[in-house]
Amino acid sequence: MNTVLLVLLCNALSCFIISTILFQFMNGKYKKSSRNRYVYIVIETGTVIFTFCINMLNNSMLNLAVWGVLTGIIAYVLYYEDMDKPLRRIIECEALVFCMSVCESLGVILLQCILQVIDIKNVNETMLYCLEVTFSKVILIFLYYTFINRYVKKSDVPYSKTRYIMYGIILIYSLINMSVIVENFKNGEENYLCAVNMGCIVLADLYLLYFVKMADEKNYYEKQLIALEQQAKVQYEYYLTQTEKYDQTVQILHDVNKHIKAIEGLYSAEKEQSAGEYAAKIRELLKPLIPVRYTENPILNILLTDKEAVMREKGISVTIKVDNVNLNFIEPIDITTIFGNLLDNAIEATEKLKGDKYICIKIGAYHKMIVVSIENNCNEVKWKNGLPVSNKEKGGGIGLMNVQSSIKKYDGNLTLKYIGNKFIAELFLNS
Repeated sequence: MNTVLLVLLCNALSCFIISTILFQFMNGKYKKSSRNRYVYIVIETGTVIFTFCINMLNNSMLNLAVWGVLTGIIAYVLYYEDMDKPLRRIIECEALVFCMSVCESLGVILLQCILQVIDIKNVNETMLYCLEVTFSKVILIFLYYTFINRYVKKSDVPYSKTRYIMYGIILIYSLINMSVIVENFKNGEENYLCAVNMGCIVLADLYLLYFVKMADEKNYYEKQLIALEQQAKVQYEYYLTQTEKYDQTVQILHDVNKHIKAIEGLYSAEKEQSAGEYAAKIRELLKPLIPVRYTENPILNILLTDKEAVMREKGISVTIKVDNVNLNFIEPIDITTIFGNLLDNAIEATEKLKGDKYICIKIGAYHKMIVVSIENNCNEVKWKNGLPVSNKEKGGGIGLMNVQSSIKKYDGNLTLKYIGNKFIAELFLNS
């Protein structure tokens, strides 16, 4: 009785694991044809029950054929894509079924190697079947989450090192734990509790690896959200600056007639020198409101003019050299993201210095590439993961992440260097 029950549990576990992975894959890669989530719960449950019944016939070829046909029907009926290509969708899902079969075979081979290494022979047939099911499913789960899911299912979320480390720790722990349990099956011994324990390890692995995956993706999207908030803050500060300039312009325009009459009065009174001085003061008043024409891009002109004014206020010497380049292919939001963040970082690093401070901005062209160099003197730079560490407690480094994200749109590249007491940011954009 115990033997029959154990075989039933092993078959149920096998069908549940394969069905769970299959539906996870399709739910993540395709769109659902029905909005009723209970339809998918019922179909997934029915798939487990139906394949369990087929599995009990103990015919591996029939089992594989049923999984293949069932997978094709589910992929065709219950899912779709924007550019709907049902044949490709079915082939991808069938390929996943084939990959899972290969992974299970690798798990069985690994089990045979372990049994040979620790010199365990004459394992009871039922216990051996349980071992094959559990080892094959552990390897399947690990390979699916580590490799298959990454390369078959396209995702914008990169795999972090932490995710790989956690996957490795879980796999090693599971294999060691299961290898120790295997000792209880030597010389034909039967140990049903140990067999059930191994099944629990498989289920734990399935949900632990899924949890690690979701936690890693959650962390990635949280960083993306912070990056968007930081980018919105840059845009908002830029908007406030322009609003302030607009208010100043309105004030000057409001008094323009008075200024003109005052200058005319001075000329009428033959006070040309005083009139000239008055006009010079008006020009100085208007100067901050008129952007310098560095390039053909008006957004960049305004931004460079604003940042130059900030630098001079902080006692920073500014050099801006711009060749005859066309930057109009860059979106306005990317202009403020790239140049706004890099210049803000340069100002933040330079203003802390005592003595001479400088920032040098160069924009030129090399073949079909736009080359930008921003150099500033600064204190020693600390690095983490290839990026300089910001002194900001929250959101530090997010600005550079935004810059890199914008540069990627133009097949560009950002290089950061610290030489002596100089920090250099060089970027290339494909025009």
